[in-house]
Amino acid sequence: MASSVKKGNYYKRKSKEYYEKLGYVVQLTEFCCGMVIKGRTIYRKIDIFGSDGIAMNGKEIIFWNSKALTSERKEALTEVIGHTRIEFAKYPFPKSVKRQAIIWKPREKPIIYEY
Repeated sequence: MASSVKKGNYYKRKSKEYYEKLGYVVQLTEFCCGMVIKGRTIYRKIDIFGSDGIAMNGKEIIFWNSKALTSERKEALTEVIGHTRIEFAKYPFPKSVKRQAIIWKPREKPIIYEY
C-alpha cells in the first residue's frame, strides 16, 4: 500500500493533468517548509490559500484542491466537501474566482464540487 504522501502527490498530478486537458494553464501551489525541533528537521507541506493548485484560461481562475475518496461510506464525500469548504473559507476570495474540490474515486472520472 502506498503512503498517504504518495497518494496525495498522485492525485495532485492527476488533477493538474485534468485541468491542462481542459485547456487551462496550471500551477501547483503547495510548498514544503522545514522546521528544526529538538535538533531534528521536520518537513511540512503547506497549501497556499488552502489550494493544491491554480488553473486559469484567460476567462476564469480556479483555485482547486484535490482529494482521494477511498471510503465507500456515503458520509465520506460529505466529509471531504466539508473539509475543503472550511479550508477555502479561511481566505477572502473575490466572487470572480472559482474554488473547486476535485474528488477522485479509484478508476472513475473526478467529481467536481464548486464552492
